[in-house]
Amino acid sequence: MDKSSLAVLGTGVSFQHPESALVSSLACGFEGCDMQTHLLPSMLRRRTSMGTKLAFAAAERACSRANMMPSELPVIFTSSLGEIGVTDKLCRAIAHQQLPVSPTQFHNSVHNTASGYWSIAVGNKHPAMAMGGYHNGFALALLEAWSQLQTIEKKLLLVCYEDIPPELMLPDHQWVGCASAFVLSAEQPVGKKMAQINMPYCDAEMCSHQGYGDQSPALAAIPLLKAVEQNISGIVQISPAEKDGTWFTELSCHG
Repeated sequence: MDKSSLAVLGTGVSFQHPESALVSSLACGFEGCDMQTHLLPSMLRRRTSMGTKLAFAAAERACSRANMMPSELPVIFTSSLGEIGVTDKLCRAIAHQQLPVSPTQFHNSVHNTASGYWSIAVGNKHPAMAMGGYHNGFALALLEAWSQLQTIEKKLLLVCYEDIPPELMLPDHQWVGCASAFVLSAEQPVGKKMAQINMPYCDAEMCSHQGYGDQSPALAAIPLLKAVEQNISGIVQISPAEKDGTWFTELSCHG
């Protein structure tokens, strides 16, 4: 295994509306991708947003497929708008002078809500990072994961998730509530041939297409997840097409 590449030990995906993962406009073809998770306690489940529930479901599936304990992995969570639904409720309450605002909603409005609840729920004492990069969020988080695994970590969990933003914030948007997760390793497991990801890169000249990321930033991870699950090697686009550069990575599959 090339020392600069990462082994994909497990993947997971979840959708707010699982049937949307099968429709032709997305062409995802995923089954068993609902928001069910055993790792989010019922007390927390009542408090948390749709985005956090999606992130938990995808992360749990990735850890299960990688045969890894969630508490053993450093984590990177990335979302363009984070807890936007909760923030919207708080802003509406303030605008209508419905004071004081809910302490629970205020507590859950920060960008690292999902990563914080994950650490609490699974008893994870490893580093937990929360990132945001809008349409390039997944690509930049994958680059961060690659950087950490080249320097300070041996394995980690990367989760890309997105709630549906309020209509007034992004009128006429077509975002899909979804999450994708990857368990990545700096080393190839002994006796196993796993898919390998090279360092993500941005290219302004390379031919690209709009991709799923236009429908929801979290969907930018879907082409890579599909290629891993379908054992398809090649260059994979991991961000929407942009005139100043589109993000790609190269995937090598075995088997």
